[in-house]
Amino acid sequence: MDETFKYDILYAMALAYGFILLFRFIPRIQAKMMGIPFVDPETVKARMDEGEDILIIDVRMPHEFSGVLGHIEGALNLQSNQLTQKLKELGDQLEPYKSERIVVTCRTQNRSPKAARILFQHGFTKISILNGGMAKWSKLYG
Repeated sequence: MDETFKYDILYAMALAYGFILLFRFIPRIQAKMMGIPFVDPETVKARMDEGEDILIIDVRMPHEFSGVLGHIEGALNLQSNQLTQKLKELGDQLEPYKSERIVVTCRTQNRSPKAARILFQHGFTKISILNGGMAKWSKLYG
């Protein structure tokens, strides 16, 4: 194989991998730029145990929500791919909840940053993202 061709392939592969990483992290970067914090499961659990009223929005698919990793007790399952539509449908009914503390979660925090951004854009003000998602929560609290 021609050495130049070999390096061209390696360069193309590295570039493709870089784009994949970039697109995977864009929602996280945007969430941080909007001031949406990531919160550790231990902090969320401690606040819940102390009686703090926290709305957990789990944006996984229903089969994931009821699957192996389970879900946080009392969590609301709103799929990330339907979130915008649901918010439009509910409209003014959500007004009282816009200043409530909300923690958004998914399996590994890949979908939750985008969902948190959507909530923020719809006027929700106390949003955070569960760091590590349900994968981390499940390891800690089964």
